[in-house]
Amino acid sequence: MKKYIFSAIAALALSCTFVACGDDNDDPVINYDKTAAQGSAGTYSGTWTRTGDDGSETYSGTVTLAAGSEANVTNVTFSCPETSLDATSIANVWHANYGYQFFNQTASDANKLGVAFSGRIDENGNMTTSFTISQKVGRKNYEFKYEFIGKK
Repeated sequence: MKKYIFSAIAALALSCTFVACGDDNDDPVINYDKTAAQGSAGTYSGTWTRTGDDGSETYSGTVTLAAGSEANVTNVTFSCPETSLDATSIANVWHANYGYQFFNQTASDANKLGVAFSGRIDENGNMTTSFTISQKVGRKNYEFKYEFIGKK
């Protein structure tokens, strides 16, 4: 009986020796042959959510990135016709976590949006960005938080 138990335990131990994990290399591949400005360039279509004192509303719109004259600079155009949002600004852009990140924190002549903004593009081409701006509605200025979620 001991012989059978010993054989069963040996067979179990031997079978565990040959068990292997699958290839865990599921990480997406980023093409570092392109600069971050070139790799992130394109038009991202999606939904703008505008939140103000009176609640939030959603609108369709786009964000377009176009490579600038330097390797780490992109031209960002924010567009949401229903809210009169149409501004182009420059931003720094870089490779980050299998995607890209971009931002501009200065109010300058090159930042036509007039406020700091930032955004992220993941490895699947999904973009998120947000900022808060003051917009005139009628005769009054209102603070609105804009959030964009879109895909290339």
